[in-house]
Amino acid sequence: MKNFEIKRSTQFFVKEIVLVTKAGNIDISSIYEEINIFDSIFSSVISGNILVRDSIGLSSKLLFDGSESLLLEIAKDENSDIATYKKSFRVYKQSKRKNDGLNTETYILNFVSDELMFSDQQRINKSYETTYSDIAQKILSNYLKVRGNNLGGLYEESSGIKKIVIPNLRPLEAIEWCAKRAVDFSSSPSFIFFQNLTGYNFVSLSTLLTLPEILDIKFELKNSSSLNSLSEISSARYMEILNINDAIEKTRNGVNAGKFIGFDPITRTVAERELTYGDHYYNMRHGNETPNYSSIVNRAGVENSKAFNSKKTMSVFSAARKYSNYIKQNDPNSLTKEENIEDWLFQRRALIRNLMSKRIKFVMPGNFQLTSGFNVNVIAPNFGKKEKGDDNGDLSVNGKYVIVASRHIIGYDKHETIIEVASSSTGNDFIPASNPLQNSELLEY
Repeated sequence: MKNFEIKRSTQFFVKEIVLVTKAGNIDISSIYEEINIFDSIFSSVISGNILVRDSIGLSSKLLFDGSESLLLEIAKDENSDIATYKKSFRVYKQSKRKNDGLNTETYILNFVSDELMFSDQQRINKSYETTYSDIAQKILSNYLKVRGNNLGGLYEESSGIKKIVIPNLRPLEAIEWCAKRAVDFSSSPSFIFFQNLTGYNFVSLSTLLTLPEILDIKFELKNSSSLNSLSEISSARYMEILNINDAIEKTRNGVNAGKFIGFDPITRTVAERELTYGDHYYNMRHGNETPNYSSIVNRAGVENSKAFNSKKTMSVFSAARKYSNYIKQNDPNSLTKEENIEDWLFQRRALIRNLMSKRIKFVMPGNFQLTSGFNVNVIAPNFGKKEKGDDNGDLSVNGKYVIVASRHIIGYDKHETIIEVASSSTGNDFIPASNPLQNSELLEY
């Protein structure tokens, strides 16, 4: 491994920015103005765009039609072979083309992982009898022909062999369809499918949230003589709390409580299942000790975790079939391979909304390791007035978070990374509970 030196925390070195066109390879590293690269745990592919200031007439010569590809290799330093971003993309659209003087024009080239283009040209109508995670890997290999360097992500085995038919979906849509239905061995329906810097991932949130942190995000003075550029990489330049416990959103999405109503057309059974916060939270593992939950009692004296009419979800279900003697005698195999919708339909939405109810945005010095699915540890100061001996940390913010989205901005002179992080748990050492006086004051004022 070659040695490298970081002189500025936002520095970068362009090794290659090449358009592969019908006329051959064209180096555009000298005419780009800004590159944006996006990824998210809720997106199956990486996408981005590049702003080009063109004075050599590429548009008229190439006639961008979606056949072009973009080769990117950007590192922190010229001599580094770590902290390097290297990937190929498909250029699918040219937009915002306008003249900028007599001899120059600017435009944006929009790019995306080639798997999306290939996926959009196919459909899957096929039955499978295996686990959802196995189906995902087969689709990546057999339909999308994903190369080995894109298969370096996390793969987790899902629970239960299912007999299902992919209902005329594009390959990437089919994998997302599988992820929504898969449960882990703790019966948590928290699987997600996404692409990040390491490759494609088919993994549960339970696993992601408990991976080791890759970075401590701190708030320190910039350009201080006591700090070097390497230490400044972990120092946030900006923080914005996007969401902390939106009570209305959590109520309407069944995070605190709700009800699943199932009907089975085969056994002619209708059943209800009441679900609380614990039904989706405690069958997962989390990054911090305390649930991201507040116990609130309404004016009728009902706690929010028992307000089961907050959200209702109705669907077909198969739980009643295990009590049917006819099915046991004539089709016993279906009892273990049926789709158990009641195990994931309500709970999945609730657990994802719970995760996204605590979300923070950071602007960081450029760092390609800050990609979706990795964990960071937030160490934020208390910005209010402090008494002598008080803890300087903000317990409402501090703790372990997973990166749910990242954006890398590479301009002509600096590289910055914007990340959104979220957590299903908190660093507080107790679960807050409402005071009865709060309701009385509200009603009697």
